[in-house]
Amino acid sequence: MKLRVPLAALALTCALTACSSGPARRVHPSTASIQQLIVQPDGSWKLDVRIQNFSTLPMRYSALTATVTVAGTDVGEISIAPNVDIVANGGDVVEATLKTSAKLPASGDFAYVLKGRIDTSEPKESFPFERSSRLSPVPGVANTYR
Repeated sequence: MKLRVPLAALALTCALTACSSGPARRVHPSTASIQQLIVQPDGSWKLDVRIQNFSTLPMRYSALTATVTVAGTDVGEISIAPNVDIVANGGDVVEATLKTSAKLPASGDFAYVLKGRIDTSEPKESFPFERSSRLSPVPGVANTYR
């Protein structure tokens, strides 16, 4: 009986200590993609850029720079300071404007590539990324692609 109480106290202390550290906090590379592209009347492109946080902790995104390639041709570079907090394993959309003289393909969907760097201020990290996908015209909405 005298030995049970100290052993029970030791087991309880060990269990509480093991639980106190919380879940593992891991930083994984972030990425960005174009969620929507709208050709403005002045010819510039308004891009809705989705930043994806794959880390197990929230991060504050301070800068994103990327070269935009459409149908195999470099059309320009975006550089934004989103200053947005994104929760763990979450994403958010920020706006960017691309001044370009490039024209989009006349009809149908097209391939694009974003290649650049995403910087965070909390925690301080920098991630190179490259994301390729396709955009298609939005039915009934002129000059808009998703």
